Amino acid sequence: MTRYLIICALALAGCGPDPVPVAPPIPADMLTPCPGWQGRTPETQGELLRAALAEKTGRQCANQKIEGIKEIVGQG
Repeated sequence: MTRYLIICALALAGCGPDPVPVAPPIPADMLTPCPGWQGRTPETQGELLRAALAEKTGRQCANQKIEGIKEIVGQG
């Protein structure tokens, strides 16, 4: 009787949903944040331009990482 119960439990365990597809591993460097402006509040026009350039560079870095991740996962 014990064997019968074990066989029934194993048979039911095999009747589950299809396995969920697993995404390929994403490199750790693509998951790190991209820095933007990290200084004090800009007070002069030159500082404001440097801050804007740093923010633009950080945004472009993040967008490139997103595009790379999309290619790795296969959605791009």
